[in-house]
Amino acid sequence: MRVVVYPADRFGCGYFRMIWPGEAVKRMGIDIEIINTRDRRVRVHMEGNTVVDVDVDTDVVVFQRLTHAWMSQAVPILRAKGVAVVIDVDDDLRSVHPSNPAFAGIHPKNTATHHSWQHLNFACREATLVTVSTPALLSMYASHGRGVVLNNYLPSAYDNLSHVDSDLIGWPASYHSHPNDPDAMGGAIARIVRDGARFTMIGDSQGAGRALGLSADPPGGGVPLDCWPGAVAALGVGVAPLADTRFNGAKSWLKPLEMCAAGVPWIASPRTEYRRLHARGAGVLADRSRTWYRELRSLHGSVQRRTELSEAGREVARGLRLDDHAWRWAEAWQKALDTQRGVKDLSVIS
Repeated sequence: MRVVVYPADRFGCGYFRMIWPGEAVKRMGIDIEIINTRDRRVRVHMEGNTVVDVDVDTDVVVFQRLTHAWMSQAVPILRAKGVAVVIDVDDDLRSVHPSNPAFAGIHPKNTATHHSWQHLNFACREATLVTVSTPALLSMYASHGRGVVLNNYLPSAYDNLSHVDSDLIGWPASYHSHPNDPDAMGGAIARIVRDGARFTMIGDSQGAGRALGLSADPPGGGVPLDCWPGAVAALGVGVAPLADTRFNGAKSWLKPLEMCAAGVPWIASPRTEYRRLHARGAGVLADRSRTWYRELRSLHGSVQRRTELSEAGREVARGLRLDDHAWRWAEAWQKALDTQRGVKDLSVIS
């Protein structure tokens, strides 16, 4: 089996869903080529705005959130040529918050970029196999039954991270990507800061101060991807708020899982995947402002409780390492090839 992997970006999503899993599968001895985003080699032949042919030489091609009109048109053409097409989706792009910068770029009314979540829907319907990060996404993008859940796991960069206990509270996120999520905490952050706690963000904090009820934006700033695990580990207590929306109902457990690996005790909203991670023994859930404040105050004031949750989180993270689960990607891609070639007994992997 020869597989060519096309990440959509060189940021977190591209690495967690495509690049790092591809590298892990390659270490298993499978013929994998990961194409740099600046070195695309899928050549499409056009008649006007219609794709009429596609040149690609592989058994399996893996695309990430394929939202471009022309590339979505290429999917059935590739399949007609005998190439297995896998589409990976890690978010419900149909319900992105309007304040999120990604919203305009993928809205069907925006015809300037040729990108739309409608094109992704078409690509997933036509794909040999759809891989997703959560069961909720499976029902959205693989209702045809050709789908596989591949949870987010942690690469080796998260192994043995150094963590020094402190009472520094932090949110590892950029506010522009989470415009309504501070609402999940109500006034808890402002209240704990008035009590004397320190609060910071790892990511762009512009606008977050007002959303959190603070007098100014908290400290924050962008962090390079290779420095991200260490930056997360510098927190004493982590928060992962998610508003109760359809988009967040399909979010993966990645953010609190990163904090688990970093030894950071965390408090999170009770969204589906966060509850699933909590059920393994990690973190604390909070569903309303007073609960957020109570748990923040408890962790801020107790070295013992922070230590207990830190150790419990690390134990959970040890069972969710990418190298131990890379076989799931290899199995999914083999399943796609078998499906394309008509091999029988193709039950859905979950």
